Amino acid sequence: MAKNYRSITPIQQFDPTACWAASLEWWAGAVGGGRGVVTQMNLLNLYLSYWDSSNPDTNPNYGTVSRGNLIAIIQDPRWRMDCFTVQPNDFDCYYINRKMKYGPCLLGYMRPGIGKHVVVAYGASDTHIAVMDPDGAKFIGHSLAHYKTTELIIGSPRQ
Repeated sequence: MAKNYRSITPIQQFDPTACWAASLEWWAGAVGGGRGVVTQMNLLNLYLSYWDSSNPDTNPNYGTVSRGNLIAIIQDPRWRMDCFTVQPNDFDCYYINRKMKYGPCLLGYMRPGIGKHVVVAYGASDTHIAVMDPDGAKFIGHSLAHYKTTELIIGSPRQ
């Protein structure tokens, strides 16, 4: 029987740039398998050199992680996750469902009108992807087109 991911309380990102940490916290709890749950605040400390921590008063990218650093975080052996970069034309609901063989996937993308964002995909129909979105700590489904703006970064759990 499939796991009911909606029974796991969504995690609210504590600020506008902590989506990657909140998503990783929720993902680790949802996937389990001895990965250990680390709070987003502890993840910020653990990956201090990975996020832009220069002057928050003058830096509009303060708190964000670059494409390369998100990939490095996903590839950290502690998470037992494979990382894939996917072009929009190669991304569809079938693709994401295949990557969810062992549980939900981290999904980094350019959110229309906002910028870089990370969510956790836990299911997909033929036209929509169901995610835990830390911006508002909610479960939501967006159409496939919502994610097909630029290259996507997928973190898929290994067994």
